[in-house]
Amino acid sequence: MGHSVFRKDSKCKFLYREVGFLFKRRLWRFYTGNLQSQDEMDEDKYKEFLANQQKTPMRVVSDSSSKKCWWMFRGEFYVEDEGYSMIEVAALIMDMMQKKEKKIHRIIARAKQIESDSLPVRQPIPDDVKILVWQRDGGRCVECGSQQNLEYDHIIPLSKGGSNTARNLQLLCEGCNRSKGANLS
Repeated sequence: MGHSVFRKDSKCKFLYREVGFLFKRRLWRFYTGNLQSQDEMDEDKYKEFLANQQKTPMRVVSDSSSKKCWWMFRGEFYVEDEGYSMIEVAALIMDMMQKKEKKIHRIIARAKQIESDSLPVRQPIPDDVKILVWQRDGGRCVECGSQQNLEYDHIIPLSKGGSNTARNLQLLCEGCNRSKGANLS
């Protein structure tokens, strides 16, 4: 037994031809690959068809030789070969949309996880190390001697492999620390 088909078909389109001499009008016809519909729609019927396919799947054309049927729903074309009803096609399309949405959510969650895993987690400086550095540096900026707005500075920045040990920490005032930036002192 053959494999049933229900999928989007990106090769489909409607094209028009202009007819008439003084009063030109457009006649629209469906095309996909080598297949085209026998029927043409005037401009009004075409606009009505486009409006209706926004609300419900609309059968576009059937190919009796391959038993395939093309549908249009919300600007997308679908092909099937099981003779589905409009309600069945709507259910299948909604199922496809839900699966796609779930897949996108999983991919976004995975990307966020990868992003968060790649960001370094900055560990807080242990209290005993802070006390040791404070006592060693006398509660003053090691650069200018200020006692205002003191900060614990990493001599070798964490971003360059430094650690939270007393050997790698010093007291700097806010001004001296900002002028240092991520450079090694």
